[in-house]
Amino acid sequence: MPGKPVSGSFIHLLEGVPREPLRITDVKTTRLTYQPPPDVFVHECGPVVLTKYDVAVVEVFTDQGLVGIGPGDVNGTDDYGYLIGQNPFDVELLGLPAGLDVACWDLIGKATGKPVYALLATDNEPNPRVHVYASGGVHWTYYDKGDGRAYGVDALIEEALRYKAMGFDTFKWRPGTDWEESGINPQKLGEICRQLREAVGPDFNLGLEKKGYDSWTLDECLEIAPIINELGFLFFEQPMGDEGPAQFDDYRRLKERMPDVMLWGGERFRSLNEARPWLREHIYDAVQTDAYYIGLTANWYLARTAAFYGVKQVPHNWSSSLGTMCNTHLVAGVPNGHMCEFFLYDNPFREALFTEPYRPVDGYITLADKPGFGMELMPDLDKQFPYIPGPSVLPNPRFPHALARAQAREAEVRARYAS
Repeated sequence: MPGKPVSGSFIHLLEGVPREPLRITDVKTTRLTYQPPPDVFVHECGPVVLTKYDVAVVEVFTDQGLVGIGPGDVNGTDDYGYLIGQNPFDVELLGLPAGLDVACWDLIGKATGKPVYALLATDNEPNPRVHVYASGGVHWTYYDKGDGRAYGVDALIEEALRYKAMGFDTFKWRPGTDWEESGINPQKLGEICRQLREAVGPDFNLGLEKKGYDSWTLDECLEIAPIINELGFLFFEQPMGDEGPAQFDDYRRLKERMPDVMLWGGERFRSLNEARPWLREHIYDAVQTDAYYIGLTANWYLARTAAFYGVKQVPHNWSSSLGTMCNTHLVAGVPNGHMCEFFLYDNPFREALFTEPYRPVDGYITLADKPGFGMELMPDLDKQFPYIPGPSVLPNPRFPHALARAQAREAEVRARYAS
């Protein structure tokens, strides 16, 4: 059944915020790359490996000496001349790329002396104690990698118990490397889910995501759903992607098979118009739009619309501490902020970008009462992480033919819902 709108007022985003005479004087983008040692991958997931990780940092300078920080687009343009002379307080009118939008909110907070989450909490009480979940499961393989480490379900259990010991109460993971190469199917994965549940205990929350660089088919989803429902999983994340309203009936069938498991999704939504049908029909119980990719302005409007329909906000957050920065403030500032993803695969950009990065304590990040995001970049980042151009996602060298097969299956899933 479609979700029923909840009662409540709606307020303009910057209503009541005093406007300051601030002018943008310059914009700088710094591109960075983390390159692991040879024969070591950032991810080994599904049919692919991730050989390096690229990020970009945007800094927006002003005539009052304030500098706003945001996530940049590694492949984007550096032509920001149209912003020179503009006031960051016009952020709702400027239609900015995500990173510049985020940087402007940092500037508005610094100019007004308020944390961003307080600015976003227009007619609700902010909650600066943000619940985060451990997100990983992109290194466990069904095969022995020959490095002397655990593999298969033993590696997955080892990872989950490590996060539990760190104080997290929720772990989301991906369903391993390529299934065909390892003879895996939903029933066999279900047995892995069962062993994982027994290892972590009944009170530790588990979430299962789509296949890495592949989609579950509807039949596979319907087969795994009752298994994870029986095992008390917290959520199943966008297993067939966010392809559009033609998926709604199939997702409803899936939800009938797992009445006690939430369905999360929407990380690929890039606008409110794209998300609105999903929210109105309450297909997803939580929407995962990411301020790293759509900015805070668009995500605030989307989150408020989600709240209107009774849908939780749980941002996708898989890139760097720049994403953690803006997404935790979003969760803290909107009325339906529920949780935020916290990535735990090997990536120094989780902490290396800032002098005082956000770090979870017992599964929560507590935001400081500082102007803007309250963050300061580390010096000489471009020297520590020099940018290396070129592709980062490559076929897994153990079975390079598997990627084409996975892409064909994902194309079939999209074609099913193309109407």
